[in-house]
Amino acid sequence: MCDVLHSVRDMRKTPLSLSVLVAGGALVAAAVPAQAAGAWFAPYVGTTIDNGIGPGPAPRGSTVADFNSDGRPDIVTITDFTQGDILLVTGDGDGTFTPAGEIAGTAGTQGLDAGDINGDGKADVVAMSTNTLKVAYGDGAGHFTAGPSYPLTLGGQVEPRLLDLDGDGDLDVASMTFTAINTLINNGSGTFVAGPTTQLNGTCAVSAISPARLNNDTKADLFAVDGCSGSVFALKSTGGGAFSVTGTLYLSGLVPEDIAAIDLNGDGYDDMATIGSFSFTLTTAFTNGQGAFTSTVGTTQFGGAGPTSLTAADFDQDGRKDLAVSWLFSGAPGVTVLAGDGTVKLKKVADFPVGSFPQNPMVADYDLDGQPDIVTAGPGSLSFLRNTTP
Repeated sequence: MCDVLHSVRDMRKTPLSLSVLVAGGALVAAAVPAQAAGAWFAPYVGTTIDNGIGPGPAPRGSTVADFNSDGRPDIVTITDFTQGDILLVTGDGDGTFTPAGEIAGTAGTQGLDAGDINGDGKADVVAMSTNTLKVAYGDGAGHFTAGPSYPLTLGGQVEPRLLDLDGDGDLDVASMTFTAINTLINNGSGTFVAGPTTQLNGTCAVSAISPARLNNDTKADLFAVDGCSGSVFALKSTGGGAFSVTGTLYLSGLVPEDIAAIDLNGDGYDDMATIGSFSFTLTTAFTNGQGAFTSTVGTTQFGGAGPTSLTAADFDQDGRKDLAVSWLFSGAPGVTVLAGDGTVKLKKVADFPVGSFPQNPMVADYDLDGQPDIVTAGPGSLSFLRNTTP
């Protein structure tokens, strides 16, 4: 399995424009109504990509890294609602992108992540289907070579996350089954061995996980949310891929679908935010620096019209983490941005329209101006929201 996986695709790119709409969809982005004065993002700009009907509803159907070593953020995204191979689109440095090829042999991918697995300084990709995790090693020039495949147990949703579980400096893998957390442990050269499985009692469909910092050791911890019971679990790493459940929190939101780690109060430890896709809720809670929640029930506020996923970042660079929440319903799909203010609740900044069916917001400095921007992937396009905070 050492075939080169890069194959050139359609090199179409949408030009940067906010005022023209070309008939037939040649240009996805058009001018949208300006946001209120002081809003944090400019109207979106779209790039047409050939991803069929889009990445589908995975917690992480797309992710960002510099795959061709040019200093510009690139994106890999699932295509054809998991039926096509993963598509690489390279960043142009101005918020637009160029489709640059597929990672062959990755059809069926339902969740992915990116990072330097083998320690060569180049971004790699892990792609998970319903029962297998595949590794694609990046060469730093936008090409990939197939690595090993590993069997994994089916879960309620499919989400591999790269994180250092044992504190040895390389990236391991955590994913979820219906009722547990599975792990693969990196042997130091970019291949994995099966790690421990941690059962989460009382769950029936774990729907999302998020790497977190729950205490002051060097091992990555996790948050996990169960879509059936509406419960969130704080999981403190005990080393080697095992976890201890140090906190459980009941959420009032119906069918929580995604979860993010976010330091809400600036104490250096991650707190929790999760969204309920059917209850239109955002729920947050503090942790105590020792892996436990400070309350038994989360604090709930409106989370947008059909929220699907969320990402934490300091968008206004005031030292406090904020949230970007993508949503599907209402008059137009969009991203809601909420500002952290040191409390358990976040303050809504604005709703920002984007292209259809936006999935997980991907945060990076796409236009190289030093500020974190947002890109979402949907059917046929990427939507770029340029950060305009002063």
